[in-house]
Amino acid sequence: MTTPSIKEFTEAEMVHLTRNALLVAGEEMGADGDHWPVIKATIRDLMKDWEELQTERAVQSEMKRHLYAQLETMEGILPTCSPDVQAEVGPQLAELREVYDAYFTEADDDNELILVDIEPPMHVKRAEAIIETLEAEDE
Repeated sequence: MTTPSIKEFTEAEMVHLTRNALLVAGEEMGADGDHWPVIKATIRDLMKDWEELQTERAVQSEMKRHLYAQLETMEGILPTCSPDVQAEVGPQLAELREVYDAYFTEADDDNELILVDIEPPMHVKRAEAIIETLEAEDE
């Protein structure tokens, strides 16, 4: 007998699942109530964070493409330069290549940094508290 596998959620699915859980929690707490401004603000902050993360990733992708092209151009021109310029600029280009590779290389899952000391934003704490309240009422 095989055990059914648990579905892996994408980041977008997790964000929308959290949003929907907050909406359900609000409904469970009552259609009329003073909790709705907090729930709506929490949802708005979560969605704003998600949008900003997507924008940041798009910018990183564009930077990666353009910086790579520029490095390729400079490395292609280097052999045509005089030996003294090659001696001066060659190590600098090599260092730039190392910085580029370090910055844009994906982290290994095994070596992923765990940021224990970083406090989550207030809206994330609110979302967790709201969802935990709903879960506690279901027990």
